[in-house]
Amino acid sequence: MKPIFTAMLFLGVCGRAALADPCQDRFTELYLQHDQGIPTKTVATTVFKGAPPSTNEFLYSSSDHYMTVPIAPPGPWVLGYQNVLYQSGDEGKTWQKVREMDSSQNADKARAGKLANAETIRNAACGEADLGGEVVDVAAADITVSQGMVTENRYTYWVRRSDGFIVKATYDIKAPGLEMLTMQVIEKAPGLTLPAPE
Repeated sequence: MKPIFTAMLFLGVCGRAALADPCQDRFTELYLQHDQGIPTKTVATTVFKGAPPSTNEFLYSSSDHYMTVPIAPPGPWVLGYQNVLYQSGDEGKTWQKVREMDSSQNADKARAGKLANAETIRNAACGEADLGGEVVDVAAADITVSQGMVTENRYTYWVRRSDGFIVKATYDIKAPGLEMLTMQVIEKAPGLTLPAPE
């Protein structure tokens, strides 16, 4: 009896191993990343179907210190700092408090949402691409996002091989009456300094 049980256990383990998808695992790891462990500068261009594109620069020091600068069309700058959201209409010369936040609670809520969404990851595809003369790894998959409205999405990450840094990402998002594509170009910003309102 013991040899039969051992054989069944072996087959069960092998079956699970055969079902494992390294590409989906890699995509999931990238999707669940809180941040990239270093200050970053991201230029994000978003296109809603039937509307002109908008471009923002997002400067990130930590989950409690970041800034969004609308480039096209221009608009007020937005700064998150020490659990307070600020806005500036004069390109950062002065800041007005908009509201208080709970950055820790927001981060926990975002993490829980991502973990729930990750259960829907499917149709993963991995490969490589030439990005500006450098070969990078590419991981893409479909994912259902359920926070707010439910959307069906195709996310793609371009990852530098030398340090595992995500240098580009696209988010193709669809829901009834909504089609949106966001492209992010990301770079490290180790010397980043952001405003710190009193």
